[in-house]
Amino acid sequence: MPIQLRLLQTLLFLFAAVPCGIPFRWNPNPVFPSELAAFVLCVLITLTCAFIPSDHKEKINPPWTSVFWLAFASFIGVQAAIIQPYYATEVVYPIIYALGAGMLAWSLSRAIAVYGQKDIVTMFAWGLLAGAIFNSGLAVPQIMQLVQEGPRLIFGNIGQKNMYGHYLAWGLASAAYLVTQKNELPKWMFWIVAPWLALSLAFCGSRSPFLYAIAWLPAGLFLWWRGGEIVRQFGKALSIAAVLIIVMQFLAPLVNELLQALLKAKNEVPTGLDRIDSNGSRRLVEWEKAWLAFLQHPWTGLGWGAYGAQSIALQVRPEFAIVSESVLFTHAHNSVLNLLAETGIFGTAIIVAGITWAFANLWRNWNQPVVVFGASLAIVSILHSLVEYPLWYFHFLGPFVVALLFLRSDGPQCQVPAIAARISWTIWAAIALTISVLGAQLYLKIYPIMDPAKDEKINATRIQTLEGMRSNPLIDFYADFGLSNYIVASQSEIPWKLGILRNINAIRPYPGQMTDQAVMEALSGNQALAQQLMRQAAFAYPESYDYFYETLFKFNEPAVRALVKEVDEGREFFNRNLDFKLKRPTLPEDETVN
Repeated sequence: MPIQLRLLQTLLFLFAAVPCGIPFRWNPNPVFPSELAAFVLCVLITLTCAFIPSDHKEKINPPWTSVFWLAFASFIGVQAAIIQPYYATEVVYPIIYALGAGMLAWSLSRAIAVYGQKDIVTMFAWGLLAGAIFNSGLAVPQIMQLVQEGPRLIFGNIGQKNMYGHYLAWGLASAAYLVTQKNELPKWMFWIVAPWLALSLAFCGSRSPFLYAIAWLPAGLFLWWRGGEIVRQFGKALSIAAVLIIVMQFLAPLVNELLQALLKAKNEVPTGLDRIDSNGSRRLVEWEKAWLAFLQHPWTGLGWGAYGAQSIALQVRPEFAIVSESVLFTHAHNSVLNLLAETGIFGTAIIVAGITWAFANLWRNWNQPVVVFGASLAIVSILHSLVEYPLWYFHFLGPFVVALLFLRSDGPQCQVPAIAARISWTIWAAIALTISVLGAQLYLKIYPIMDPAKDEKINATRIQTLEGMRSNPLIDFYADFGLSNYIVASQSEIPWKLGILRNINAIRPYPGQMTDQAVMEALSGNQALAQQLMRQAAFAYPESYDYFYETLFKFNEPAVRALVKEVDEGREFFNRNLDFKLKRPTLPEDETVN
């Protein structure tokens, strides 16, 4: 076996298994360690493919599943030139990730052409299965803790229950594929692994696995009915996996009772079935907001990462405010609608057309095992993306890119010389790895200083450090966000403070930052803007009313006290329409305020 193939198999296994097993969760981006690991492994795969020998006359055409990612990276660059984003970070990362996806698909398609599919696809599937089993094992003590001590989330090392369910579904599809491959997963082991992963999917509490089962079952039955020998086996295994997902939702309560008896506890682990009657109304609100944003900016969108501010701005409308969750929705919880809002018709068309073109290959090649395996993985990500945003994280985007490549690997006849392609991959890898090292260094530098210490001298040093990061395109937003945590609304240094808060609140407006800006806008004579900010904060964050009143009542200036009216109106709305019990503190100074 060539060393390049052996190295490629190792990297693919690690790429599929390791990033979602990383436990570190540090601000300002809790999943950055997982994303960084996935991105570095992705780049190393591309670099390895650059060292696969080629003939001087050979041509290496990029597959369609590479072209549309590269096109999307170009679009984000053009959009940024038109819209002028507040932070380079909001542009740099989507471009880097899209370029990484494009180069990964292109280089890996070459490896498949040289070495064949089996060794590459099988090792990737083993990585997903190993990672899923590992995470489901880590979830066991979480389940025990929930049963004994009360509510908590079940997510392995992934940090979010719905994404945990997504990843376990990938592992379950991989088990269905591996059991069809000679000398890979024995049937007896499949009958251990598949029920276990299906039970783990039930215990994660996500409702999305029902979508996966609904998609897999008819597809699996069709393949079982009409496919060739291996595809028929895969269809049978996929159908079994789909049925197990549903069956375990009903068997999980019995397991709950057994655990309660053994542990002498009263708490039970909620399943997706227990939450099926939840209407998800806040998602519907965010979907409508995203659609309104798209209608206002139909061609190129609001700009990447700008949806959060739009969500807060629209939350003041009564029909939206009445569906209350006191959190910032930075994403519309539907990736198509979010793309429409942030990238308009042009950006969305690139992604939707690319994915649709990949799935169109099923019409001709549905009887190919690798194609249907790729489709079974990709459909999980697409269905999850209709209610969440998993592909905004590279440790989910990267495997999705590989799944699409398995689904379709042909491409346009660009006639790119092999040497040119290999040089391009090498140059990209050098640039991307350099960026990764710099990003890791910056992350290690910033995460300990995001919040103030009790010592003012330490805080002064931290502020100086964060100030030095504000011009760095890899971290400028996070530097400003860190600085915003040190800001206290006052009469001092207003221009500097507002320079930070205005940009932060234009991207991700949180209650503290919005209140601080509103106070200092009022102190600066920008009363209309101050009232607008305070009203938006009051209707978007009802759990922060004590903070709003406490902050505003610290000031005796009439312009600041006038902002109390916006908070009062929000409090009255929630108390009247949602039967909240939001109280307004009574202070002596407040008696003269109208």
